[in-house]
Amino acid sequence: MTRDEFELVALRRLQKLYPQARFLKAGQLEIAIVRTPSGRRTPHRLRLARAWAAFCQNGERFDLDGYLTRVIGTIEHRLPPEWEAARGMVFPRLIAEAHLPEKDPPLFYPLAGPLGYVLGCEEYDVALKAEHLENWNIPEECVLAAAMENLGRLWQAATIVAWTVQDEVRAFHVEVAHGEKAAFLLLPEFYQRGCELLDATELLVAVPNRKFLVAFGAEDDEFREVLRPIVKKERASGLPLSSALVALDESGFAISRVVMD
Repeated sequence: MTRDEFELVALRRLQKLYPQARFLKAGQLEIAIVRTPSGRRTPHRLRLARAWAAFCQNGERFDLDGYLTRVIGTIEHRLPPEWEAARGMVFPRLIAEAHLPEKDPPLFYPLAGPLGYVLGCEEYDVALKAEHLENWNIPEECVLAAAMENLGRLWQAATIVAWTVQDEVRAFHVEVAHGEKAAFLLLPEFYQRGCELLDATELLVAVPNRKFLVAFGAEDDEFREVLRPIVKKERASGLPLSSALVALDESGFAISRVVMD
């Protein structure tokens, strides 16, 4: 079964399991939940990356119906009531400030220009707000630290893929079984690994959407033009972030003047 076929099967199973709800294909391995089984309208998205990875590993033994019903069940309920239950589920998620909801926005942490991040709670697909932290009775800095720790755990399990030309590493991207790759640029380990691979201290990072992340040396104009059509294509695939490159060096983050559209 191909990935596209898996997405279609998952969508059809949801429609059969929950005929009173409404689901639409949203993006790569994503299904938009327009209306929940209880009839509530919602902006939630069901991410299938983890289910697809489990299916690839286990084949027909993977219980797709069980996975789908468990995830849909979480959407109908609030976040875990106890911080200890939620601690391992909190991750940073990059977002463009323009995509934040105007009404009752979540906690937002600026990064560079219009780009920043929120804190999501894994399969609940909920961006955390101050009220969530109050309910958990946990300081904001503790939640941020847990999110970065969880992201670091994903980084340890990720695979770094170098792009080489005539035995010279010109760029690299990150492969991970599930999760949103773009958030890795928040980690100091990402910058350190980039400096080692590219033999440069100034990097440019393409994050056209939350699932795409490619870094290369800031002085490599030739590779930038090679990357341009790839970035333009990724911008159209959903979950858009930035058409401009993110500049990353020892001093931190900035939005580059280079726009890839």
